[in-house]
Amino acid sequence: QHLWEEPEERIVWPRRTHEFHHSRNFTPCLCILLFLFVVTYHHHQLPPGDCCAGAADAVRWAISQRAMSRMEVSETHPRVIIHIDIDCFYAQVEELRNPQLRDKPLGVQQKNIVVTCNYPARERGVDKLMPVAEARRRCPELQLVRGEDLTPYRQMSSRVFDVLQRFTPAVEKLGFDENYMDVTREIEERLQGVTMSDDPEVVGCVCPEGEMLPPCPCGCDRRLAAGTALAQEVREALHTELGLTTCAGIAHNKLLAKLVGGVNKPNNQTVLVPHCAATFLADLEKVRRVTGVGQKTEALLAEIGIRTVRDLQDVDIERLQRKFGHETASKLKDLSLGRDNMPVRATGRPKSIGLEDSCRAISVKQDVEEKFSVLLVRLVNQVVDDGRIPIAIKMTLRKFDPAKKTSHRETKQANILPSLFKLRPEGKLNLTEGGHEKLLRIVMRLFERLIDLRQPFNITLLGLAFSKFQERRFGPCSIANFLIKKSDVEVQSVTSLTSDGVTISPPGRETFPRFVSASPVAMENDAFSDTSVASDVSSEPELEPSPKKTRIGLLIPKRPCYPRHDPMDTSSPSKLRVADLRLNSLDSPPPPPSSLAEPTPATPDAQSLPNCVDPEVFKALPPDVQGELIATWTNPATAPAAPAAASSTKSTCNTLHRYFITNK
Repeated sequence: QHLWEEPEERIVWPRRTHEFHHSRNFTPCLCILLFLFVVTYHHHQLPPGDCCAGAADAVRWAISQRAMSRMEVSETHPRVIIHIDIDCFYAQVEELRNPQLRDKPLGVQQKNIVVTCNYPARERGVDKLMPVAEARRRCPELQLVRGEDLTPYRQMSSRVFDVLQRFTPAVEKLGFDENYMDVTREIEERLQGVTMSDDPEVVGCVCPEGEMLPPCPCGCDRRLAAGTALAQEVREALHTELGLTTCAGIAHNKLLAKLVGGVNKPNNQTVLVPHCAATFLADLEKVRRVTGVGQKTEALLAEIGIRTVRDLQDVDIERLQRKFGHETASKLKDLSLGRDNMPVRATGRPKSIGLEDSCRAISVKQDVEEKFSVLLVRLVNQVVDDGRIPIAIKMTLRKFDPAKKTSHRETKQANILPSLFKLRPEGKLNLTEGGHEKLLRIVMRLFERLIDLRQPFNITLLGLAFSKFQERRFGPCSIANFLIKKSDVEVQSVTSLTSDGVTISPPGRETFPRFVSASPVAMENDAFSDTSVASDVSSEPELEPSPKKTRIGLLIPKRPCYPRHDPMDTSSPSKLRVADLRLNSLDSPPPPPSSLAEPTPATPDAQSLPNCVDPEVFKALPPDVQGELIATWTNPATAPAAPAAASSTKSTCNTLHRYFITNK
């Protein structure tokens, strides 16, 4: 006990087990401890093998206890993180779709690459991302399944996510086949009222192999042991409900949980002893294997002579700071030692849904349109499954320059009308009739904004994505259903806007020219403002118009200043329903005039109108509004007067008449 409490400067303790075996860090207390074991075993005349085994156990115990005493001051491990990784995900999905493929060498092919394969194929030498020709050469009996359509994998990934959320809401997706789970709160609830004698046992494997979860001052040993039991429950639920086998890693942070989960693959789980984190990472050797260290960072580390995780652990922080700066250097140092404070961010619904397709160089517009049409069909199916309505579409291109042998990406975005999508009677979202053609025309206009068709071009990648989703609530009890009447017309198709003003499309000829002063397309650093791109003929504008700069608001006053008892207030345009305007339903009969309103006289010709009134604008008004204006012009004395103001300031009256007078 006295030797154990010696001052720090008198005893040099090894930081890791391998340092004790491969260095001269033999401290006095360990030497005496070994000597006592040898004397004890010799006194009892035990075999030499048992004596050496007991001494080794004592050394491991002493090192772990010293490590624990150091961590008590500097480190705690309050969290329990589970990393779930589905074994050969694509291949398992294909086996579930076709059970005859089970237990056979199976690969999933995209273009001419085997993107993934099952374990029977890996045992025969097939690797991920291997060319198809090489995979067939190594395994002639390899079964290949086309995997360009990601729909079945996306659907299965969503089902996995739903199962995981039953155990905790803190689930973070990492691709289709990986998920992080922060189960700290759930574990604490399980351990409430559990005595030390009833502590849960570890389920699965422990890393390092042969180790146990030693007692820790922060209590992480109990939490991690309970975490292994919960991880087993999660894996059993995935296998029972979905037929998937998985691997799980359990640790006190995301970095270690992901790395330790791959130690005992497939269909297994592993928990990491917290104070062995640095040793575990050092055994990975290559610095690239540390999550968060990519190819560029690996190359920069190699420039200063750091090629292994152990090199990164031992390098001075000042040397890293000179190369990477303070923040990045500290992050790299922490990662090499197994320190990661990144939280598990609960994954919500995606902000965008997109598809990309790489291809051989395309240089013909028609081929581009065909590719976009196929992508659009697949993308709409994903939006239908999602259930939300997008109001923006983004197009992505990768241009290839044969002269420079380089390529770069460019994107354009445009707003689209929500009315392109409709709700089926069974509650499922769908495109309206002709919606595919309208969306394709929008995409091709974006394409023409990026590509000069007068010059040769080479496109090697095409992509589409929907974004800016909006939730819609339907049903008899929804607010939208309460406010909207069946006879009302859609606000989005009330008028047709042009650069000259407000025009009403005559029956049988519904065209929608562009309104140049208010661009209807919101794009990234650009807008459809050129008049060279003609608008297509359709029943409604394909691109959502901006409501801020339209002139339709000038025709409808906000609130006329009529007295409350005046009967003319009942026919004020500000009180009319949208359906009563009937601006885009000229074939429908006009609504019956109010009994309190004056009879509507015949429409006068242009000569009978005041000089300050635009005849075209006047003709666009509803008949009852025209009648009100004519009555005001014919007999000004009957115009309602504003109530007298209490002050001496001259009061003004906001009437329809004033909107057509130049000098107000």
